[in-house]
Amino acid sequence: MSLDKRLSRDLSPAAVKKAVLANATQQPLTVYGTATALLGGAFAVLINPSVIALSALGLGATVGLGSWIWEFAVKGSDHANDFVHRYRKELEHRRQEALESLVSELTSIGDQEGLRQIHSFRTKYDIFVDVLDRKLTPGELTYNRYLSIAEQVFLGGLDNLESAAIALKSISAIDVKHLESEIGRLQQSAGSEKLQILEDRLKLRNEQIERVEALMLNNEKALTQLDQVSTKIATINTQQGRSQMDLEDAMKELRRLIQRADNYSES
Repeated sequence: MSLDKRLSRDLSPAAVKKAVLANATQQPLTVYGTATALLGGAFAVLINPSVIALSALGLGATVGLGSWIWEFAVKGSDHANDFVHRYRKELEHRRQEALESLVSELTSIGDQEGLRQIHSFRTKYDIFVDVLDRKLTPGELTYNRYLSIAEQVFLGGLDNLESAAIALKSISAIDVKHLESEIGRLQQSAGSEKLQILEDRLKLRNEQIERVEALMLNNEKALTQLDQVSTKIATINTQQGRSQMDLEDAMKELRRLIQRADNYSES
């Protein structure tokens, strides 16, 4: 079963259950059993209700329904955990790849603020994992699902830093001091075509700087949210009956943060 890209924005229990339902429905025994039942039923109704047709209907329905019940009701939790675990491993792989190239690029352009944010994301993610390890059992479905959400936040931060690095590199050849000096000199000459060209270049540079600042600010919000969620999870008493509900509540803000980041990147 391929990873459902929609779950990159929604790892709620309902979304995971929907993925498991789709998996159970697509199992070979479920598909072939149901197809056999349909063919047998159609033959019995439209042509001849023979023993063979009715047997195919009964056997196919039994196999198809039995396979679906087994995969969804009996093995459903295993499929759900495997699904989220594989999804998390994919996120982790993408994060490691992004980190390696991003650190090199930010170092080459001397972006110390970007490098500081990478260090902050690493530190806060590690703290989040440590807190989660103390509250939940590593490897279980809920643990993997919450860790996947934190991975998305981390990866979203790296995506923002990559966009910021590209924006900074695109204007790295613009000499601001020289540009401002030339604009000041040419402003004394009315109607200069060169003045308009230089002003447009300076405007372009300023727009890119504003975009970089917005991306970095968005990352600071994400870092603060990781702190807040880690603190909230740390205070949850897992011995109480409301622990699962409290944990879900703690993760809602991170899911909203991911959605806001998606909306920002698409704008």
